Amino acid sequence: MRIAPLPAICLTVLASFAFAGSASALAPGEDGVRVTLPISGVSDAARAVAMDPDGRFVMAGSAGGNYSVLARLDRDGGLDATFGVGGIANHDFSVNHGDALLALVRLDDGRYLGCGSFDSATTARDFLVARFNSDGSADTTLDGVGHVATPFLSPGPGGLQDQCNAVAGLPDGGIVAVGWTIATGPSHVAVVRYTASGALETTFGSGGKLDINAASAANGNSEGRAVLLQPDGRILIAGFAFGPGSSNLLVMRLNADGTLDPTFGTGGITRTAVGSSEDIANAMVRQPDGRVVIAGSTYAGGQRDFALARYTVAGVLDPTFGTGGIVTTAVGPSDDYAYSLLLMPWGRLVAAGSARVATGQPGTDLAVVAYNANGALDGYFGDAGKRRVDVSAFDDIAYGVVGDIDGEHFWAVGTAAPGTTAQDFQAIEFGLPDTIFRDSYEVAASP
Repeated sequence: MRIAPLPAICLTVLASFAFAGSASALAPGEDGVRVTLPISGVSDAARAVAMDPDGRFVMAGSAGGNYSVLARLDRDGGLDATFGVGGIANHDFSVNHGDALLALVRLDDGRYLGCGSFDSATTARDFLVARFNSDGSADTTLDGVGHVATPFLSPGPGGLQDQCNAVAGLPDGGIVAVGWTIATGPSHVAVVRYTASGALETTFGSGGKLDINAASAANGNSEGRAVLLQPDGRILIAGFAFGPGSSNLLVMRLNADGTLDPTFGTGGITRTAVGSSEDIANAMVRQPDGRVVIAGSTYAGGQRDFALARYTVAGVLDPTFGTGGIVTTAVGPSDDYAYSLLLMPWGRLVAAGSARVATGQPGTDLAVVAYNANGALDGYFGDAGKRRVDVSAFDDIAYGVVGDIDGEHFWAVGTAAPGTTAQDFQAIEFGLPDTIFRDSYEVAASP
């Protein structure tokens, strides 16, 4: 592995009070510190975020469309000089070919686990799993170099095209990675399990790998975009799968050995049609009582809206949430996408993503929506539960969201596009203090 050279970093802070004042001074939904990080100058995007116990947080993504990047900010939004070089850790895993981090989690021992895509010298794209020390350096106890690139299957009609979208760490140090593969034609949910050293866990699936057609038909597409581990070792996966005629929200559960759990949904799989077409789940949280909430988008009435759904432990829609278990929210006048979801201690939910500024025109605002525990919009947050923030001249998108409970705020991270070719890392702070005057407080739903 070669560490990419560190380009000149410009840290931009856009806030009405700069770094003055505490995060708790922000009202629910009010934005405070805004940070943009132009790392390469082109095509930089933070796709995931993980919070440290002390309030520092790490963003993960890619720069220049070519190499992987981690950046750690302190509680006030400043770069943490103890991490990487001046707060930035660049990693060029697939030298001169392209790689990107799309997911990140913090392990209990302070290390970070990420996954994404790894392009080879040929036309192949493989699962990328990488582990980092607490200072952002590569953890060489993973396969000797700190990362593993896994071709999912032998070349087939679709070629070697695989990608990891989500990752989780096991109590024994093992790793579960989830995404998609098109090695056999249509895209399928792909799952890989590794040992702590990065070897394939041969007791899982077929030699450590699973290719699952979660669609209702043999030629349908399906994809995993989020993963969570239950305390009993079972694996929850969310994404999308084609039902009759269009894609549906997908949630599924595997046993620890990779077999589908027959006690969940129908044979381990639940597909939910929300709109007229193209329902996609991008994020998932699990409540302490075992219920699962997923977030993404749905297409209906000529535009996309935020879509959330909650399921019982048996994998069926929870009728106490929204309407029959489903909530859809129009944030802006055109297409809205939820890419991330946060569960707060008092049962509220925060979904973040993007909202197109106008029908038929380019440009998006960062979009954040807060919900009560029953799925109703949280009227205390922003403008009747919604916030749109315009930071840059073109696209603003939140791909990840993470809460700092003690600071009574959260951070939405993603990308800002100040120019037609420029694209920067972005992090925006939002207030989210608790209040006793809150609707639908759920003790069972709070961590």
